[in-house]
Amino acid sequence: MINLTYSFHQDSSSLELSGMPDVSNGDKENTIGVLTSWTLKIIGSPVLEGEKEHLDNLMQVILQYSSSYISGIRKTFISNQKLITISPFGMKHKLLLNSTRIGVKPLEIIIDDSELSDLTRCIDHLRFDPRFNIKWNIKSEMPINKKNIITSVSKSKYNFLYALTIFLFTSTLLLFIPTNNKFDLRDNTNSPKSLLESK
Repeated sequence: MINLTYSFHQDSSSLELSGMPDVSNGDKENTIGVLTSWTLKIIGSPVLEGEKEHLDNLMQVILQYSSSYISGIRKTFISNQKLITISPFGMKHKLLLNSTRIGVKPLEIIIDDSELSDLTRCIDHLRFDPRFNIKWNIKSEMPINKKNIITSVSKSKYNFLYALTIFLFTSTLLLFIPTNNKFDLRDNTNSPKSLLESK
């Protein structure tokens, strides 16, 4: 049986998939219809691998999160089987991967915007690659609701006003703190004597 391997590379991410044609589905010799393995390499992070369901879950949350993030909405996404979670982490993003094996602790991976972009591109290239005849179990992309965007923008405005209020209040308090820290350390009672007086 023919074993095929295709890979997708970006600056910080590399996604490699192996499989074989699904003869019962009439796949061509260069088409992967049955996925046997996959590996994902992100610079500075452990190599990820698993079965098709794990890749489905990864693709689902990355695509949803990226679409939301581009629209200015920062929120957490959890895959259908709760295997993978991605959430904002300061100025970066945190991937939490739960293993299906008993006793294996969840794996945390912190990525920045460029790494998120590279990972999303790898997944997009995979989805639309004609060399794959695989039905990915991911939710169809839904357009971002205008109401959600407005709500997110409103929240960011409130956060800005809240931070500005705290800054102005703190600055006003600092104006009332005395800044004259000059002290006269001379002792007038024991004035120094000249050399002539000491004789």
